[in-house]
Amino acid sequence: MAAANMKMKMQLRKGSEVEVQQWDGDSYSWLSGDVVSGNGRTYLVRIHGATTSQAAVLERVARKFIRPTPVPVGLHALYSWSTGNEVEAFVDHAWCPAVVTAVGYGKVVVYLHGKMKKIRVRTCELRLRRQWDGNQWTLLDKKPREAIISREFPAAADSHNVAG
Repeated sequence: MAAANMKMKMQLRKGSEVEVQQWDGDSYSWLSGDVVSGNGRTYLVRIHGATTSQAAVLERVARKFIRPTPVPVGLHALYSWSTGNEVEAFVDHAWCPAVVTAVGYGKVVVYLHGKMKKIRVRTCELRLRRQWDGNQWTLLDKKPREAIISREFPAAADSHNVAG
């Protein structure tokens, strides 16, 4: 069975590595963390790197906003980015949905959905965009988003990532 379509039952137990969906206006991102405790409906999750002090933050989260940490797809994805790919970019300690708008040597320019801005990230700060649905990971459509790509945006600034 391909990794992209791997079925796995999400059982949340103490210590389970998860991602928590965080909304900010019209955009969302996924923060990594681990389950501290829970009752099946809500869970206390230790969020990793959510603050500038790098201290862990405890947050009570409804199960519908939690997904398991994605299984890596493979190293081939690190070197095969192209304009229009739906990706998640690691920005400010979170995975944000984005679309690739330009590709260069070791760096990629992405448009962050909902944030209305483009930034430059390293290829190691990208992963294929997938969704957790029905206890299964599925790849999102990789078709280019013509409306987003064809608009004129200001040139991307240097990487805004905390990682550099």
